[in-house]
Amino acid sequence: QTKDYAAVKQTRADELLAIADTIKILNDDDVLDLFKKALPAASLLQVETSRREVAQQALKLVRAAGAHPRLDLIAIALKGKKVNFDKVIEMINAMEDTLKKEQVDDDSKKAYCAKEFDETEDRFKELAHEKERLDQAHGNLDATIKDTKEKIAALEQGIKDLDKAVAEATENRKEEHDDYVSSTAQDQAAVQILEFAKNRLQKFYNPKLYKEAPKRVLSEEEKMYSAYGGDIGTTPAPEGLAGTGVSVGFVQIKQHTVDAPPEAPKVGGYEKQKGGGVLGMIDRLINDLKTEMNEHKLEEQDAQEDYEKLMKDSSEKRASDSKAVSENESALAEAESDLSQNHDDRKANAKNNGETHSYNQDLHKSCDFLMDNYDTRKSARTEELEALDKAKSVLSGADVAFVQTQRKGGKFMA
Repeated sequence: QTKDYAAVKQTRADELLAIADTIKILNDDDVLDLFKKALPAASLLQVETSRREVAQQALKLVRAAGAHPRLDLIAIALKGKKVNFDKVIEMINAMEDTLKKEQVDDDSKKAYCAKEFDETEDRFKELAHEKERLDQAHGNLDATIKDTKEKIAALEQGIKDLDKAVAEATENRKEEHDDYVSSTAQDQAAVQILEFAKNRLQKFYNPKLYKEAPKRVLSEEEKMYSAYGGDIGTTPAPEGLAGTGVSVGFVQIKQHTVDAPPEAPKVGGYEKQKGGGVLGMIDRLINDLKTEMNEHKLEEQDAQEDYEKLMKDSSEKRASDSKAVSENESALAEAESDLSQNHDDRKANAKNNGETHSYNQDLHKSCDFLMDNYDTRKSARTEELEALDKAKSVLSGADVAFVQTQRKGGKFMA
């Protein structure tokens, strides 16, 4: 039925156009001159065109153009008893201008909507990529913070263990050194006692090798006392172990209890010996003690060098680990700051995504109807313009509503 209606409408429009063209042809000056010469004088050519019929035809075309307030105004004008075709044509021209402007507006808005849809889609893609990047960065920062905290904890524990090991090594070194000092003091005391004993034997066996004990140096008080006739003696009183003058400060000498010696056997006269055996034995003991002291001294030096190297290495290790702790703490602070910024960026991304969704919804509300119906609106508008053009042509062709052509006195009367 729609196709049939369109065909009927087109046929009517073509018919009105043909009538208008015919009127134009018959009203042409050259045609009128031809009619004056060709038609008999007694004949009367009367061409009558009813303005009402033209108005009715034009009204049909206007109504076929669609529903619009301006079309209604044109229709009212065509229904009037005194139709002013020029005014109606002006109204049709104004209506055509309006339709053309509406089409331009539709074209502009369609281009705008298409552009905004494309940009919004691109924005969604950008936000999605940004979210993916921020989520990945968030995971990396979490892992970095966890790993850095573990490194700091391990370094700090290592420093504590190192400090404990250094303290233990220092305590051990102190004990070893104290043992060395004590052992050396004992060995030196033993050597001095043996030398004292040897000197005593020399007094008996080799008087020429005997060394007198050094005289005591008098103090000022003792000198004054002696000057006034006092007797203070010049030989110091025997002190130390067994009156030898040798003492070992903190060394305790164990006292042994022995039974009373047996009664001495009765012997004949005693012959003085050279004493080489006893003196040789004392010399060997002295040499053994000095050898032992040298060995202990070398061991002490090696132990001290090892300890000092340990202290140096430990100090460098502690400084290196402390620096690493400081660097990792700086890295941790930076990572935590980046994580905070990442949190803000992710919130901003979510906010922008929500705003973009809201804008996209508003854009669809504004554009969907036009985008979905653009072709239909354009086609209908084109049909309206065509119908108005045809109506205008009909009205323009009816400039002379009544044409009477009568050959009378060689002239046509109009």
